Amino acid sequence: MTVKAKGGALARLAGMWCGNPDFWRFVAHRSGKPCDSAAAARAYVLAVSGGIESRAQLDHAPAAEAKFHAGVRLPYMRWQKGDRG
Repeated sequence: MTVKAKGGALARLAGMWCGNPDFWRFVAHRSGKPCDSAAAARAYVLAVSGGIESRAQLDHAPAAEAKFHAGVRLPYMRWQKGDRG
C-alpha cells in the first residue's frame, strides 16, 4: 500500500498561486509561453521545482523546496513588486 504525502504550507501556497490569473501572467512572462489556466501554471511549478509529480512534494522533498523558492517564489515576489526584468 502506497501512502500519498499530504501537502503543507508550500503546496497550499503554490495551489493558491496556480489559481491566480496574475500568477499566470508571471508564468507566461518567465516561460515565454502562454499560460491561461491553473493546469498550465501547475505544470510550470512542477517543472521548475525539479520535475516533481505533485505540489505536495514541495513540503517533503528538500531539493524541490529549494528549487521552488529559487525558481518560483522569489522571482514571483520580485515580479509582484514591479521587477519585470
